[in-house]
Amino acid sequence: MKKKERGLPARDVLEPVQKPHEGPGEMGKPVVIPKEDQEKMKEMFKLSQFNLMASEMIALNRSLPDVRLEGWKTKVYPDNLPTTSVVVVFHNETWSTLLRTVHSVINRSPRHMIEEIVLVDDDSERDFLKRPLESYVKKQKVPVHVIRMEQRSGLIRARLKGAAVSEGQVITFLDAHCECTVGWLEPLLARIKHDRKTVVCPIINVISDNNF
Repeated sequence: MKKKERGLPARDVLEPVQKPHEGPGEMGKPVVIPKEDQEKMKEMFKLSQFNLMASEMIALNRSLPDVRLEGWKTKVYPDNLPTTSVVVVFHNETWSTLLRTVHSVINRSPRHMIEEIVLVDDDSERDFLKRPLESYVKKQKVPVHVIRMEQRSGLIRARLKGAAVSEGQVITFLDAHCECTVGWLEPLLARIKHDRKTVVCPIINVISDNNF
């Protein structure tokens, strides 16, 4: 499979991307595609139904602004919040969007609160989601496990599979193409600590499929 078809820049597999201070998409700014690349951008769009060219221009661990209201930025949470396993289900997800999800969880979560990240592959066909993905996630500072469904099973069954192998005190489900901002996890776990029967959901803003 050609690299432009599978959405896999060579640098993404060979070495982790160091946190940049400037570059396309940094601090959540929109990515602008040069006019001379517009036709190629449209062709790549068909592969994933979003601007894959823009996504591949953005670092896997791009910086994002703190979008919390001022009062929440200084809020103090208990030290003994429960640990969580973050379960992410994917099927033929692009490399850049999937790995930005993983990096955002790792970079913007207190380490002692993340038990593991569980990536559940719902029978993907893309080669780079096989051994290259497993090799890449082994290098991360948080345990990342790749679980494979034997056949295409759908989101719910795949999430149940991820939940079954999770070892954290709390299970957090995320989409395979989201990016966590600073302070995303603590308030969720704090509410569950207060009442273990609580089911919580964060505020979710939309990432533009055109300019990210």
